[in-house]
Amino acid sequence: MNKPFLIRIIFVPLSLSILFGLLSDFYPCAAETIDLRISLFAQADAVTGNTNEKDNALQQAQNETYLYWSIKSVGPIFTPIFIVDSVIFLTLAITNWLAIRRDNIMPATLMSQFVELLDKKEYQAAYELAKESDSSQGKIFAAGLAKMSAGYATAEKMMNDIAEEEIMVLEHRLSFLALIASVSPMIGLLGTVVGMIQTFCVIAQSGIAPNASDLAGGISMALLTTAIGLFIAIPALIFYEILRNKLAKIVFEMSTQTEKIMGRFKT
Repeated sequence: MNKPFLIRIIFVPLSLSILFGLLSDFYPCAAETIDLRISLFAQADAVTGNTNEKDNALQQAQNETYLYWSIKSVGPIFTPIFIVDSVIFLTLAITNWLAIRRDNIMPATLMSQFVELLDKKEYQAAYELAKESDSSQGKIFAAGLAKMSAGYATAEKMMNDIAEEEIMVLEHRLSFLALIASVSPMIGLLGTVVGMIQTFCVIAQSGIAPNASDLAGGISMALLTTAIGLFIAIPALIFYEILRNKLAKIVFEMSTQTEKIMGRFKT
């Protein structure tokens, strides 16, 4: 894998993370959208005349960014898990998107030059051209020409074996994207269960009816972890289906072109 490819894989997720952080800092989370609003109502019902305390809590709620509140609500355990999960998703999505391209699997330049050399019966030059290529199509052509002296059946078997290996590598990398799409909602569901357990623990330990602010933490964790898990899983599933169909189309085209070009050696 060349250096520009690695730089793109690292740079894009990092840029998206920085952009998300900047946008979150400029988006204040108002008191009506966070659990501090619940705390204000609880304080207003329980105590009257604490105007300064309520104003301070309101000012704190207005100054608190949505990103900070989300991290605080999700908790110290699930926050790093979701950060790692999202970074892995972005990395896999970009890596597979760059890998599953026609120019990487079956370059048009290689195809035209290879056919031209075969038409001129310059088989050694065609073999060297295919061997020097890092593409899947080049490896298949090189394997076929290397075994052509043993007969077309042997060469065809070798080409099929190399094609299966190349397709397996691409599908194996793509399967990790499907794994992210499956695991992320489960992590969110686990956060939901943990949040609800915390909420019911507060209810069970309270001698009287608990304040709404005491229940807000567990409920916030339950809802946010579910939402974040789905926010990661849905794009991951979309990317997986798009890339899987794209790979299937390219593989079919590669198989057809290989049979068409190498079929001239049939006797």
